Amino acid sequence: MRNRNKTPKASMARPFSPRVSLGWFAGLLLGAGTPAGAASFDCQNASTSVERALCADAELSALDSTLGAHYERAMANLEPDQREALRSRQRAWLHIRDACGDARQTLVACLQPLLRQRVIDVGQLTQPDTAALDAIIASIPYRPTEAAEGLRRYPTNELAAAWRVYLHRFEPASGVTQGEADGSRRQVLAALASDDYPRSLFDDLERDQSVSRDRVELTLLRMMIERAEYAFFADQRAYVHCFVFSRQGDAAYDAFGPLYGSTRDSFAPICEPLDPLFEQAPWQQLSSSVDEAVSAASENSGTVRFASYADWNLLALRATSSPRAFLKAPAAPAQALEQIVRDWNDETSWPTTLRQQALAALEPARQVTSTWLQHEHGFSADEAQQAAAEIVRQWLSQRLDFISENVGGE
Repeated sequence: MRNRNKTPKASMARPFSPRVSLGWFAGLLLGAGTPAGAASFDCQNASTSVERALCADAELSALDSTLGAHYERAMANLEPDQREALRSRQRAWLHIRDACGDARQTLVACLQPLLRQRVIDVGQLTQPDTAALDAIIASIPYRPTEAAEGLRRYPTNELAAAWRVYLHRFEPASGVTQGEADGSRRQVLAALASDDYPRSLFDDLERDQSVSRDRVELTLLRMMIERAEYAFFADQRAYVHCFVFSRQGDAAYDAFGPLYGSTRDSFAPICEPLDPLFEQAPWQQLSSSVDEAVSAASENSGTVRFASYADWNLLALRATSSPRAFLKAPAAPAQALEQIVRDWNDETSWPTTLRQQALAALEPARQVTSTWLQHEHGFSADEAQQAAAEIVRQWLSQRLDFISENVGGE
């Protein structure tokens, strides 16, 4: 957080999602894969040793952005005299932070405890009951042993229990024992028993031999995150679990995606895209070309539509946090997607003028995505073109399938 008042960038608007989450806060917690620059300011303009350290170290960057999120939320919700008091305390704290020095090794060691404690102090102004636990959860990718110690301070909290199960499965260096994990798992399952529907889904999943154990345990965690109701209190409690997507990959995407085929999927704890890629003009043009058709199809699709919306949100997250996954798909000729749009045979469900708008946006969307992949993720030109084409293809195909199934089309 810079030593000045700064308004963090707004999150990307996501249609069909009831929660108002802080995209820039969620994105910063995508774990070890988070690029430098996820701090609360533009790292390209970092000018001091402290700012450069915040940008260069993944944990410091995440902590700084988390602090920025809590600070903005507190400043928006407090009374005027409380805001002025917070502003004064923050300025005093920034002077202490900036006194950490210049030497890289000692600077990081000085900044870490200062930032961790400040995140809790400021977070407790708007979420007094959850800020400390959320700070512990957010530290898991960086300090799993300390996170385990912190989670043990919540012996009766079912969410903390679910995270202890996670640590045993995915972070063995955390020191969570098999006995601790087994006890925590029983605690979580006992809590889940109060809701028959998700418990029955989980039991079916656990019995399915084709489902990986990673996905089973991550699904259990997902259900506890839902029970913690982050989505209902997004103005106060931002997601802190987003690192699981980059760290656990396909298993996490499968576990956190559409599960219920009902309105419950509207609360799937899917994090915001890591980068505002889909806010760029070609993507906005492509989106506006199908918005009316999607809206009309939604009226006919019942509550199962929320599963589709969750799938779309998952694609946006995967595209920005795990884009190399799109290199696994066989390369499809770009012309095939254009031909599908041209051959659409229902003028009512998707008028010609909007199809023409989509056709005009397809190649620019590929180009802007390809450029972004090379710049942000180090893709070669060929890799970027292949992944960009696949991202665009899947994005549009999801929506065209939805329109076709619920209104008409191909």
